[in-house]
Amino acid sequence: MTMLSDATTAPAPYYSQGLRARFNIDRVRLEQADVDARLNGGKCADIEYEVDEAKYRARSTARVKAGGLPTSVPDGWPTKLSGPLVWTSNSFPSEDEYVYHLTPSDKTEILAALTFFKSHNLDSQKVTKYLFPLPDLGPILSGICNDIYLGKGFYIVRGLDPDDYPLADLTAIYLGLSSYVASRRGRQDQRGSMLIHVMQRGDQSAESTLHDSIYSSDKPFHTDTVTDTLCLFTQELASSGGRSTFASAWTVYNELAATRPDLIHTLASPDWPFDTYGRDPPFYRRALMYFHDHRLITSFSRRLLVGHAPFTPRSKAIPGLTEAQAEALDAVHFIAKKHEIKPRMERGDIRFVNNLGLLHRREAFENVQGSKPRHLVRIWLNNDEGMCWNLPRPLRLAWARVFDDDFEEEGSDKRGRYWDYAPLRHPVTGRVLNTGGSCD
Repeated sequence: MTMLSDATTAPAPYYSQGLRARFNIDRVRLEQADVDARLNGGKCADIEYEVDEAKYRARSTARVKAGGLPTSVPDGWPTKLSGPLVWTSNSFPSEDEYVYHLTPSDKTEILAALTFFKSHNLDSQKVTKYLFPLPDLGPILSGICNDIYLGKGFYIVRGLDPDDYPLADLTAIYLGLSSYVASRRGRQDQRGSMLIHVMQRGDQSAESTLHDSIYSSDKPFHTDTVTDTLCLFTQELASSGGRSTFASAWTVYNELAATRPDLIHTLASPDWPFDTYGRDPPFYRRALMYFHDHRLITSFSRRLLVGHAPFTPRSKAIPGLTEAQAEALDAVHFIAKKHEIKPRMERGDIRFVNNLGLLHRREAFENVQGSKPRHLVRIWLNNDEGMCWNLPRPLRLAWARVFDDDFEEEGSDKRGRYWDYAPLRHPVTGRVLNTGGSCD
């Protein structure tokens, strides 16, 4: 007798069995189900991935006019933050304050470190700072690490020429240099991609042409949801535009505390629904903003909260955002844009961004036909040597999923680590298959 298989495929698990047990996730899901039963009856806000300023202003006016909003920050939260992470657009008159230019002796030392590493006959991703010794440059990079975690929160290492090295060597070099800032590297998607190539698809199909047109437009402010240091290696520049800009979430907080403290209550509420895009559970809830261990931590991806139509629309039958959440999300964007810094970009730049204290976005860009397309390589880094800020429990779970979890159980939730030094392309069309969406 022939056995018929079930045509229904179960959703891929978002958390492994080990993480479910370690963080008691099933109990948390029952608690969230009770929250959903109370919230799902409400009307969802009309908000999309592209920021609509007119909608934001109208929503803000209506909510203030309705009244009844909190007039002070949440209990235990500061009325004003201070320190080197509080900065604005004019805080750094010279780029020398955040750019380190590699010297000829630095480059000689890098080549010596590469030779030492290659003598061990290891793949490029196996590089560590101990296998990539930099006796003079290393302390400078350690100082940059301090500035990332304890200072202004961003730095650029400039001077590498991507054309000077074979791809495997180039990969070992930027991974080796980044290991002095943070040594652990995380999976950036369910597949287990360790390097994400942030670029357009590049083929001439109608779908890809539409995708690339949408992809190259302005992006709203966000964080990469699961990393303490975001590292971006600039392999190619756009023909025009495409700057990556930064803003201090601490500066955003201070303006909200002074003008709209009710929105801090909204951002700190643990009921924001993050889409897992067809996995199990279909969504999870947590806050976007935390005040933990005397530090403000901000963590969100706009795509996971509202979708990015038409290619990654928000999943159906999961909660949308409330009016208060929609206003708060847009308020963060517009305040950040008012205070953003727009560093120059050069090929070979390695950018390090404190992803807990800073927000970032990308300006619109254009690639001229026949030129090399804008191409950044994204790495999610975690410093496990005492520099990463203490994380609240919801973020400890997220970090464990990306940096700790090996999914070693048998079954469909097993995933590996894939190190794609070059973009994965379709063998016939040449289309780039994994183009670095917003976040996992």
